Amino acid sequence: MPRLNAIRQAIAEADQVKDVYWQFRFRYDYIEASVFCGDRYYALIMFPELLQHYDAHPELQDDANITHSLLVNFRWIVEAAPEFPQISKAEIDNYFRLFRRRLLENDYSLSIYYMKRSLFYLDIDLDIASSDFYKFLESPLDSIADGKPLYYNHQVEYYLAMDEEEKALKAAEPIFSGRMKASALPHSTLHKFCRYHLLKGDHEKALSYAKQFEHTVTDDLYYLHHIGTLMALYAHTDPAHAAKLFTRHYPLFLSSKNPWLRAAFLAGAAAFAKRADAQQLLVPAESPVSGAVQAGDPAQFAQQLYRDAEEVAGKFDQRNGTSNFTDRVRTFCSGL
Repeated sequence: MPRLNAIRQAIAEADQVKDVYWQFRFRYDYIEASVFCGDRYYALIMFPELLQHYDAHPELQDDANITHSLLVNFRWIVEAAPEFPQISKAEIDNYFRLFRRRLLENDYSLSIYYMKRSLFYLDIDLDIASSDFYKFLESPLDSIADGKPLYYNHQVEYYLAMDEEEKALKAAEPIFSGRMKASALPHSTLHKFCRYHLLKGDHEKALSYAKQFEHTVTDDLYYLHHIGTLMALYAHTDPAHAAKLFTRHYPLFLSSKNPWLRAAFLAGAAAFAKRADAQQLLVPAESPVSGAVQAGDPAQFAQQLYRDAEEVAGKFDQRNGTSNFTDRVRTFCSGL
């Protein structure tokens, strides 16, 4: 990625002249660029360097703005780490403990800690997720928090996970009305309702949400999980359109190093492949499914994608000690 490469060069130059401030700032910029391009892989590699550099220089620790920047980076990392199943649950829990400690040491609210931990545990342990969710609601928002709009967006995520749609709709009202705005909204909230109704088997209701956000998330690596949901939905309602989404976004999928995005995309791809005509698709020659596509063998194509989807989902389930990811793949593909 050109931007990451340019920042990496800036880091090397700051390191060469030992400019402590810019050594920190360019690493911060690198992590930010990785996080918001959707990959997060490079952010996780760089963050230990940033943390070590901060801890080694008291002059950085004495600067409230630098400390704030470090904690913002830490917020991104505790959200990103669960997206990589090779990072164990114990390691992720340790990240959360360290984040909590540094928030308290610097007199910040634990609101964002409870929010991110609740999100992680929604796929693992609903009792822990619920306990953290209500602590999140009780904790004051501050400058480390994601902000008021995403405060409501997380409520939607939690209530839908608990099958409390009425509460989720109430939480979403400030977002859908336009009173609460953020770069990821309203499409992130619309996607949550779309996925909820798709998993319920209510394709008509899911489609009503899909039509409102699809145009916002196409051609964006950051939203491959949204594309996965859309493909699974259109597998039931419009297989030809699902095939177009697959062809359009498969090269982005191949470029992603983020297992969570890949798992979500593959879950949708496996669903649509069961209804697809492989001859209608265009995929890169180096892709794992190109042989089946070129041979015009839809059954082989579908089997390959389903195997890939279950393999990635299984890694998350093995890490989490659940079957949630694999169950989602099977639910997306049921009835096709």
